[in-house]
Amino acid sequence: MAGPEARLRRMLALIPYVLKHQGATLQELCEIFGVTREQLIRDLELIFLCGQPDYTPADLIEVSMEDDRVHIGMADYFARPVRFTPLELAGLYLACSAFSRLVGPPATSALQSAMLRIQRAMGMEGLSPEEVERNLEVASPDSKEEVLPRLLRACEERRVVEMEYFSYGRGELTRRQVHPLSMEFGMGHWYLHAWDTMSGEMRVFRVDRIKDLRVTEERFDPHPEATAGEKRTSTPPDSGEITVRLRFSPTLAPWAREQPLFTEFQEDGSGLVCTLKTGSLSWLEKELLRWGTEVEVLQPPELRQGLRRRVESILALYAKRRSKRGDSRG
Repeated sequence: MAGPEARLRRMLALIPYVLKHQGATLQELCEIFGVTREQLIRDLELIFLCGQPDYTPADLIEVSMEDDRVHIGMADYFARPVRFTPLELAGLYLACSAFSRLVGPPATSALQSAMLRIQRAMGMEGLSPEEVERNLEVASPDSKEEVLPRLLRACEERRVVEMEYFSYGRGELTRRQVHPLSMEFGMGHWYLHAWDTMSGEMRVFRVDRIKDLRVTEERFDPHPEATAGEKRTSTPPDSGEITVRLRFSPTLAPWAREQPLFTEFQEDGSGLVCTLKTGSLSWLEKELLRWGTEVEVLQPPELRQGLRRRVESILALYAKRRSKRGDSRG
């Protein structure tokens, strides 16, 4: 029987394969990975419990099996090649430069093409090889900094930030240029309040969903509509045209008031009614499962229906497992 190491390798190959071939059948996957149907289902059930820290439902990989077809979501970090760090890019560039001097033509043209791509990745496009090598010594130490202190410094110095951000509601990566204004901690995560030049609005970005970050030398003056100190005017990164109203119990009301996702608050005698706007309801359904009976969906009705379907699906899954255990004991 294959050990845990072989199973881990299989699962690490299974996730990117399904991400690229959404809707692949169980039979097809069994043939490709050389496992039985039962083992494949066990692998998929385990993948469903994997994700990124803090391992809340919002951070776990999504796995669905319908009509024997498999779909995987919220695993974008498996779909893309591992990115080089700035120090790795610098080392690779210097190695290419040294090698090109040794071998000369015809290898030089291929190496120069690779070096130009590395320059673009390092943000040094247009510089001569000599200028790049001089700048590398200055650029390397900054690359060791973590994202959070770099963002804090960008807020203080009013520097434009370029970043690649994963939108949880839309399930996609987007490249953005933002004017960082303030940082905030809430719901167990750090958030960046910034003016988003792509949408022309204030937005709130969850820091752990920033996949790539570059603090530029360009400085900015805050946009007239940007309000760094007023959290209520900021909208979530996944904001859209769908208005959602939730009633939190008195127990969770103080906590809800501190969350940057909500833009309006109203006491109604039964709890605290919070309002937010979003472009997708699927991510919110998962979040609501965490709060259980402490929150009630008031609007829209399709969110109530979607949440009901998720709860019924979970209950059916547990009922099925209890039934299997009972049969095996009998």
